[in-house]
Amino acid sequence: MKGGHLAGDEAVDLLVTAEGVRRFAAPRLASPNLHGTGCTLSSAIAAHIALGADLAEAVAAAKDFVGAAIARGRDVKLGEGPGPLIQIPIRG
Repeated sequence: MKGGHLAGDEAVDLLVTAEGVRRFAAPRLASPNLHGTGCTLSSAIAAHIALGADLAEAVAAAKDFVGAAIARGRDVKLGEGPGPLIQIPIRG
């Protein structure tokens, strides 16, 4: 369960399985560019599972990936409205 749109100082996501609930928290990053965070998170989870990670490892790695993408893209301005995440460093 993705909780990034909830209020608070942390962005908290939950992994709910038959074994229980695991909480994944990270500091909330202020950014106008949050378009696609959920899709990016789910794709990164799937990619890590395909690479051999178990589900909890995949969620942790994906959450780190999305956090880094938010941080990299927070100052990028592309047109109007919310911008996308930036998965690769921008040089320039």
